[in-house]
Amino acid sequence: MNLNRCFFFFALAAILSIAITPCESAKTKRSEKLKPKLISTTPEPTTGTWIVVNLFSGRTSRQAEKVRDILAGLGAEGTGIVLPYREITVKDMKARRPSFLALSPNGVPWCKYDPTELDNFLKALKTIVEELEIPVIGICGGHQALALAFGGKVGPINGSEDDCIPYKKNPTEKGRHNIFVVADDPLFQGMGKTLNLVQNHYDEVKKLPPGFVRLAENDLCRHQIIKHPTKPAYGVQAHTEYYLKNRPDGGLLLKNFLKIATTHNKISRPELVTPQDQQSKERDHDRRLAR
Repeated sequence: MNLNRCFFFFALAAILSIAITPCESAKTKRSEKLKPKLISTTPEPTTGTWIVVNLFSGRTSRQAEKVRDILAGLGAEGTGIVLPYREITVKDMKARRPSFLALSPNGVPWCKYDPTELDNFLKALKTIVEELEIPVIGICGGHQALALAFGGKVGPINGSEDDCIPYKKNPTEKGRHNIFVVADDPLFQGMGKTLNLVQNHYDEVKKLPPGFVRLAENDLCRHQIIKHPTKPAYGVQAHTEYYLKNRPDGGLLLKNFLKIATTHNKISRPELVTPQDQQSKERDHDRRLAR
């Protein structure tokens, strides 16, 4: 009798456990669903990205895409994307952490831009260069935008800094022209003192921003290549994206900028260092110790 009772209670316990367990599990799942989920408001950083800023009116342009494709072909690491200048903010650049910015050419005088949108972009650009320490290269109109962001003056080649002259069919400086290096810089590594570059512009930098360095000039346009005094931010009036095998100066300038940006990022922006970079650095350190 005792054995039968024991068997009965064991069997009853087994049945109850089978019946209760799913119920409890369902309750647990329902309670988990009721718990509030914590959602991060911080965008995921996209290291390995670099940005071409489109200075034309749309989201992208043929000219901005040309710059992106040329930089990619020259060995720019990571993914190049095109963003309109209106969307360039300090907050977004902090989140994206691009390895560098390239400012595209433009197509209308600066006086024709929406003043608020342009001012917001130029203010952000100054902070991006000086506080975020993101390398920048400006090409043609991008060169002029860099100067404007830091207090320089831009105007027609055949006019004053306050003139607003609509662009016509024939730019004032057009075609291939020689420009002359007047100050040494890593941007000119492996190059001579005379550079042959494609030009296509009406406006020019009339007055350098305070502290900026003039690196190259010619008779028609005095500020052909300029640089920030302490940060890797360059402006080139010419269209460096157009070059030939037998006239490679535009490509060499861009390639040297990519080297400058890479070196700067490794030294001044350690958050961009990849695990592979860190392992390589450690191997170099171990080799030096073993000598």
